[in-house]
Amino acid sequence: MERRAVFLKSWYLLGPVSRFQVVGEHVPYEVAQQPISAVRISGEALNPVAEELKVVCAKTGKELRSHLTPTGLLFSTISDDAPGFHEFFPELEELLGKVDFTKLPHRRSISYEGRFNWKTMVDGYQECLHCQYTHPSFSKYYPPTFYTVRNKHNFSQHIADPNKSDDGLFLYFFPNCTLNVYGGGMSCFRVCPTADPHVTRMEFDYFHLESGDKFEEYFKFVRQVAMEDFELCEKAQSNLARGVYHEGILNPNKENGVSYYQRRVFDMVCEQHEFDRTGKIAKGSGMEQHVASSIVQMAAYSSLYLMESTDADSLASPASILVALVAILFVFYRTWAHLSQPRAAKVTGFTKVTPPNTTDLTVSKEPEIPEGWWNSREVFELERRALFSQTWLYLAHSSQFYKPGSYQSFDVAGFPVFLIRGKDDKIRAFHNVCRHRAYTITRKETGASTILGCRYHGWSYDTTGRLVKAPQFDDVPGFDKSKNSLFEVHSYTTDQGLIFVNLNSGEPTAFDSELALTLRGFAHIAGLEAKSTWVAGQTLSGDFNWKIGARHRQLDVYISGLHRTMRKISGPPHIVRLVKSITRNSTREECLLFPITLMYSFDTGLFFALSFFPISESKTNTRYDLFARSAVSEPNIRQMSETLQSATKKLTEEIELEYQSISARKKSSGEFNNTADTRRILSRLQEHTKLERIEGGQILPAMHKPEGSTLFQKADQLCKELDCVSGRSQNGTSPTALDW
Repeated sequence: MERRAVFLKSWYLLGPVSRFQVVGEHVPYEVAQQPISAVRISGEALNPVAEELKVVCAKTGKELRSHLTPTGLLFSTISDDAPGFHEFFPELEELLGKVDFTKLPHRRSISYEGRFNWKTMVDGYQECLHCQYTHPSFSKYYPPTFYTVRNKHNFSQHIADPNKSDDGLFLYFFPNCTLNVYGGGMSCFRVCPTADPHVTRMEFDYFHLESGDKFEEYFKFVRQVAMEDFELCEKAQSNLARGVYHEGILNPNKENGVSYYQRRVFDMVCEQHEFDRTGKIAKGSGMEQHVASSIVQMAAYSSLYLMESTDADSLASPASILVALVAILFVFYRTWAHLSQPRAAKVTGFTKVTPPNTTDLTVSKEPEIPEGWWNSREVFELERRALFSQTWLYLAHSSQFYKPGSYQSFDVAGFPVFLIRGKDDKIRAFHNVCRHRAYTITRKETGASTILGCRYHGWSYDTTGRLVKAPQFDDVPGFDKSKNSLFEVHSYTTDQGLIFVNLNSGEPTAFDSELALTLRGFAHIAGLEAKSTWVAGQTLSGDFNWKIGARHRQLDVYISGLHRTMRKISGPPHIVRLVKSITRNSTREECLLFPITLMYSFDTGLFFALSFFPISESKTNTRYDLFARSAVSEPNIRQMSETLQSATKKLTEEIELEYQSISARKKSSGEFNNTADTRRILSRLQEHTKLERIEGGQILPAMHKPEGSTLFQKADQLCKELDCVSGRSQNGTSPTALDW
C-alpha cells in the first residue's frame, strides 16, 4: 500500500551533477524495490546540463521523468503516477538557489542494510532533539539550541545556524531523501524500503573539495554521526516489535518535522485506500473530511496533550502538529506490515489466530509435537502470549543487587526487562523501553545508577521508574511526567531472596503457594538465604530452541561434572563428607522451576541457577549464576568461574548439535514428546488458543493498553479495512500481526 500510495507518486533526489560527470556511466539506484539508473549521455563540460542527463528504469529501459535544478541537483520519478516536479516541490527551487551544489566533487558512495522500518530512520532525521544526547561531536559544532525545522510542501528545511546559509543546512525531501551540508563537505542519503518491512537499505553519497587525509577526516566525522543514528534506529525498532510499547509522545515544537512527514504519509495512504475502495477520491468532503476527523479523534487517544474538548480551531495551534502525529504513529504502528510484503507473524496488535488445521495443538495421552514445534515463528509467538506473558519466571537473586541503583538487564522471550534495587532497598522490575520513543534504557547487562537516562532524547528515570527529567517538555501544554513512568513489571521476591517476574500487564495469578513451599524446602537444604553471596555468573547465546535446552538429556551429565569439580575446589574434607553420608545430612538438592530454570545445590555450601531464556524460535540465552552461603576466596572464585564457563559453553554446543539434528528431521523423535513439561506447555498453548478464538484475535497479556479504548477501536477499524482490501481476512483480522 505505501509503495502505491507514496513511493510511486513522489520525486527523489539522486544527487548533485558532480555525481554524473562520466559520459556513458550508469549510476544505479533502487527506490522502493524499483531499480533505476542515471546516465550522462553527452557533453564535454565538467558537469552535465539537463539535456545531457537521462534516468531510466533498469528493468524496462524506459526513460523516466527527471528534473535538474538551476543549482545542480538531479531529481527523478520512478513512475508516471507522480505529479510534475514543481507541483510536488512548489517552493523548493527558490530555497535551493541560495547554495551552489555543483562545486563539490563526488568522493565516495556506500550502502548497507539495517534492521528497522524506513519510517523509523526518517523519524530520527526529522528532529534534532536527540542530537545533544546521541551526537556529542556533532553538537559541538551545531548546538541544538538554535536548531529548527521549517516544514514546506513535501520537504523540510533544517537550520542548525541561522547565520550560515551554506553550512549546517539539512534538507529532507519527502518521502525518503536528504541533502546535508556540514563539516566542510556535503552528503546525501536515501532511506530505501526493501521487500522486508523490517529491513531498510541505507545509500550514501559523499562530496568534498578535498581528497586524501582531509576528506578522510570529514568522512570519519560524518560516518560517526550516521552510525550513531543507525544504532538508535535498530534499538528502537527492536523495542517496537516487542509487543509492550504502544505509542510515543512528541514535542510539538522540537519534533514538528516528524509529525509533518508522518501526516503526509498517512494522508496519502488514506487517499489510496479510498481510491481502491471507491475508484475515486472525494476531494473537499468524503475522504478528506473523514481523514481530518479521524486525526482529531485519534489524537485524543493520547490524553497527555489534549482534552476531549479539542475543536477544529485548535488545529491551527502548535498542538495540531502533535494531534496529527499521535494519530499517524498509532495507525502506522498498527498497519505497516499490511502496507508491505507478507512476513512471519509479529506480536503487536489484535489479529486473527491461525486456523486450527494449520497448527494442531491438541493434547492427548501421548501428544504429538505440532509441526514447527522447534523452529516455527508462529509457535514461538504463541508461546510468548500463552506462556511467557503469564507465568512467574525466575530471573535473579537479591545478592546480585549489592547497593541502590544496582541493575541487571534481561531478554525474556523477546521482552526487554531489567531489575533494579531502589533507595528504599526494594528490588523492582521494569520493561526496558523509554516511554518517549521506544529506545532502550539500560544498555549494559549489569550496572549501577540511581538515575537511568535514555540516550535518545535524555529522558531520565529514578529507581522507582518515575520520570524525573524530560528535556524540552516542561512547557508542553498538558504534559504530565507522572503519566510517563516506566512500565513496571509484576515482581515477587521470596524470603530467600529469589526474584520472580510476571509480564502480565493486568493482574497476574498469585504466586504459586506450592512453588513457594518447594523453594522453602530447597533453600533449607541448600542453606540459601537472602544474604547469601553471589559468586559468578554469565550469559551465553546459543542457536537452539529453548524447549530443548530446558530439558536436555545432557543436563544430568552437566550437573554431575560440575558437582565433582566444585567439590575438588571448595568441598569439605573427606572425613566431613563421610560423616554426612552416614548421617544422611546431605545438602545436594535439585529444583526445577517451570518452564526454563533449574536450581541445584552442591554439598559444598554452593548452589546455582541455570535458565534458558528464549530470544526467538531458534535462539536462546543460557544464563547461569553461582551462589555461596558465605564469602569465597578470590582464587576459588576464579577457578569456579572458569569451570562454569567451560562446562556451560560445552553444554550449549551439545544442545546446538541436538537442535540441528532435530531440525533436519521431517518429524521429531518421541524423546521430548511425552514428558510432563511438554504436556504442560501444550496445555497452556491450547487454553490460550481457545480464548483467542473466542476473542476473534490475539490476546496480548504483556501489552500495556493505552487509555481511550473507544478511539483505539476507531483507529483499529482502518487497519481492518486495509486487511479486508488486501484479501487476508474476511472480518478485518489476519494471522499476520500489525506492527509499526
